[in-house]
Amino acid sequence: MNNTELLEKYKDYTINNIEDLILNMKTDNLSMMQSTMVLVFKFKISITEADNYILNSKAWQDNKQSVEKFRDNIFDNIDKLDN
Repeated sequence: MNNTELLEKYKDYTINNIEDLILNMKTDNLSMMQSTMVLVFKFKISITEADNYILNSKAWQDNKQSVEKFRDNIFDNIDKLDN
C-alpha cells in the first residue's frame, strides 16, 4: 500500500485512540518504521514523537527491549568510529 492508501485505511483514528491504531497497524503487518511514518503523516507530529508512541505502545511492548538494545549498539559503534 502507498502512503495515500494507508492514510485512507486509518482515517477514522484520532490521537485519542492511537493505541488502537498502532495495534491495527501491527495486526496489518506494518513494521515499526511504516507505522511511525503513518503517524507522522496522519497527525503531523515529529518522527521522534511518532517513534515514542510506537516504541511505548502496548502492541509493541514485547519488542521494546530488543529495539532499544539494537539502537544502543548502533550508537555505541558510531561513538567508537568517532574516537
